[in-house]
Amino acid sequence: MSIVESLRALLPADGVLVDPAELFVYESDGFTIAKARPAAVVFPRSTEDVVAIVKLLSDRNVQIVPRGSGTGLAGGCVAFDDGVIVSTARMTRIFSIDLPNRVAHVEAGVRNTQLTDAVSLLPGGGAFHFAPDPSSQRASTIGGNAATNAGGIHTLKDFVSSNHVLGLEMVLPDGTVAQVGAANGCYESGPFDLPGLICGSEGTLGIITRLWVRLVPKATAFRTIVGIFTSQSDACNVVSETIATGILPAAMEMLDGRMVQVIEDAFHFGFPKNAAALILTEIDGIDELLDGYMHDIVSICNRHNAFSVSTSNDPATRAKLWKARKSAFGAIGRISPSYCTQDACVPRSMLASVLQKIGEIGEQYGLDINNVFHAGDGNVHPIFLYDERNETQVQNVLRACEDVLEYCIDVGGTLTGEHGVGVEKLHIMPHLFDKATMKQFQFVKDAFDPDERINAGKLIPSDKLHVELLKPGRKVPQ
Repeated sequence: MSIVESLRALLPADGVLVDPAELFVYESDGFTIAKARPAAVVFPRSTEDVVAIVKLLSDRNVQIVPRGSGTGLAGGCVAFDDGVIVSTARMTRIFSIDLPNRVAHVEAGVRNTQLTDAVSLLPGGGAFHFAPDPSSQRASTIGGNAATNAGGIHTLKDFVSSNHVLGLEMVLPDGTVAQVGAANGCYESGPFDLPGLICGSEGTLGIITRLWVRLVPKATAFRTIVGIFTSQSDACNVVSETIATGILPAAMEMLDGRMVQVIEDAFHFGFPKNAAALILTEIDGIDELLDGYMHDIVSICNRHNAFSVSTSNDPATRAKLWKARKSAFGAIGRISPSYCTQDACVPRSMLASVLQKIGEIGEQYGLDINNVFHAGDGNVHPIFLYDERNETQVQNVLRACEDVLEYCIDVGGTLTGEHGVGVEKLHIMPHLFDKATMKQFQFVKDAFDPDERINAGKLIPSDKLHVELLKPGRKVPQ
């Protein structure tokens, strides 16, 4: 029996995709440079389905590639080498919401906002939410959030997904079901933080099937501050000084002049055309204290030559501003046929230098770059504009990304803040980590997956599967 026939014997008729037209959708994630058509895509609806699928694929020595909703940005869920994608997108049950203990038990395919919406329907539930808020939160799954340790706009104060995952159920590459950390009725993780180890492993250790996640109170009082600057350096100095004073904003986002214009063209806020940078800051907490913090931030903006500073406590204005910020990447589609969003973290004190270097690298490779990023925690997101039909431009984007990442590492940063490594940044891992550290990473992989049956060639180098995106030589426009 063929592998497809065997898979169809395990799942309903609509649970196995093999039509090339349908598989086309699964050739890439949000990092569209890395593409490969899977041999098949399967949709389990339970942990038992996942176990049966994994055992079958392992016995046939077929590469297993976990996938949520495919909103990743590093090629982590692309099935190379005729692999089979195991999508948890149809595992959408919410088993329980324990408001007294502020815990929810969900399947991996539950969407990020779906959980908060379900919580809000319960008596008293409107006061709580699942805090991680990546820009893709309306589509991304909680299993995917955990697998990539997703962050988001409010990471500065709310932290990343691993801080909100109490326990996990995961199917290992041999079909064994492992449960780590919290479980039903017992929300203690024990002496070892295994959920913390698994979060961010990018599907290289197993397939997450269920999660126990933390629910936290929603903030009820906010102030929003928009500072506009004619100098990127001034804007960056505002970020550093604000954090240095001890103020911890809920979010502190920066847009460069190009991105301000893109947002203005799409949403018509009235931002000036000569803006070089915009800082969007949100503070939350005790209402009686917020005006004082807000005035402190306004003073910092003015000390650093803000062109204008506006403030608001209006929920409608706040919602409109954050909708615009979260729609920024979609708005890029108005000005470029293709784009690649990069991701690194740097010390806040280095932001101005990093932005200047990014601009220089863009000029070197003949690329336009827009910047919109989580400035408060130094998480930069340069957006490289290109046309994927032009192979020279594709290669120049890859080379420029490599140069940007290596520079960020060299000034004391790291090669990813929230997007992960996937295949995109795999070759840069040794620039950040020494051989001994890379060897320890391999020990962890071997403990879970000694035969590299699952997502080989992602996150850490693999002898079993190697993906080469860069072509030899440098194609730099003269």
